[in-house]
Amino acid sequence: MIPEYAINEWRNTVPWNNIEQIEQDLVICRALVELFNDEFLSSHLAFRGGTALHKLYLSPQSRYSEDIDLVQIKAEPIKKTIIQISKVLSFLGKPVIKQKANNNTLVFRFKSEIPPIIPIRLKVETNCREHFDVLGLTKIEFNVKNQWFSGKCQ
Repeated sequence: MIPEYAINEWRNTVPWNNIEQIEQDLVICRALVELFNDEFLSSHLAFRGGTALHKLYLSPQSRYSEDIDLVQIKAEPIKKTIIQISKVLSFLGKPVIKQKANNNTLVFRFKSEIPPIIPIRLKVETNCREHFDVLGLTKIEFNVKNQWFSGKCQ
């Protein structure tokens, strides 16, 4: 999926030592841009959790994050949102969808590009129960610049 030269380029952007973590980090960054550049998704979802903290507020990142935590902004049926996430992240292939009462998880699986080839996954979890915020929602610009993918979102 990602050319080796692009993964090696991303190595200069993130503090991770394992090449598969570097590759997964680049995938996470592209996924965030794709999700929040989508008009429907950006108006229905908010980014939160450890990955949000590390991607938006802490530089350099102090810990490795391997998933994307989202929350519905308002209470509504989740089906259209799940379908749209699958479409927007179709570059990762078809996800396994796990539905529960309070959250829905899409798990995308792919293999690393640089040997040793290992399985990598990206879990996108949407909380469907908590529809409130204490301090208000804040839009923060997020940028990705790489030969494989470049983009930005809020």
